[in-house]
Amino acid sequence: MTTKAAAQGRPKDPRVDAALITAAIEVLNEAGWAAFTTTEVARRAGASTASLYRRWPSKQALAGAVARHIAQAELSGIDTGSLEGDVRELLARKRRILEAATGPALLSLMGQAAHDPELRQILHDDVYLAVRDQLGALIALAVRRGELAQSIDGAQIDVLTLVLIGTALARSVFVATDAPHAAEAELRMLLAVITGA
Repeated sequence: MTTKAAAQGRPKDPRVDAALITAAIEVLNEAGWAAFTTTEVARRAGASTASLYRRWPSKQALAGAVARHIAQAELSGIDTGSLEGDVRELLARKRRILEAATGPALLSLMGQAAHDPELRQILHDDVYLAVRDQLGALIALAVRRGELAQSIDGAQIDVLTLVLIGTALARSVFVATDAPHAAEAELRMLLAVITGA
C-alpha cells in the first residue's frame, strides 16, 4: 500500500452509513437521548466506533444525520398539481414522520435541543430549514401555476414553518389520536394564510 493510499484510508461503505443511521434511530426510539451513545449505536450496527467517528465526529453530528435522513426521505419532491393538494401532501408526510418508527427519535432530539446548543443548531439546519425550504418551494410552485398572484413574505413563511412543526409536536404530546377534522382544520388555516383569504 502506498503512503498516499494509507493516508486516504478505505472508501466509506454506504451500507455502513445506512446501518449506523438505522441503529441510531433504534437507540433513540428505545431509550431516548440520555442513553444515546456512539458506542451503543456502533455496537447495534455491527460497526466499530472508529468507523462511526470517520463519518460523524460527535453524537450531535450523528443526531443531525438522523434528522437530515428523516427530513429528506419524507419532505422532498411534492408536486400534486395544485396548492391545496401540495399542502395536504406536506401535512400527510409530516404525520407519517411522527407515526413511523422515526417519530419518537425525532421527538427525542427536539426535546433535548433546548438543553444542547450544538444539537439545536443542527436541528435548525436539518429540520427547520428543510421544512421551510419545502414550504417555500410549494408556494413558489403555486405562483408559477398562477394559483397565487404573488409569494408571501419570508417572515410569514418563517411563522408557517414554526406552525407546521409546532402542531406536530404539540399533537404528539397532548392529543392521543389525530382526528381527521383536526388535520382538515390545519390545512384550511394554512391555505387561508398562504392565499390571504
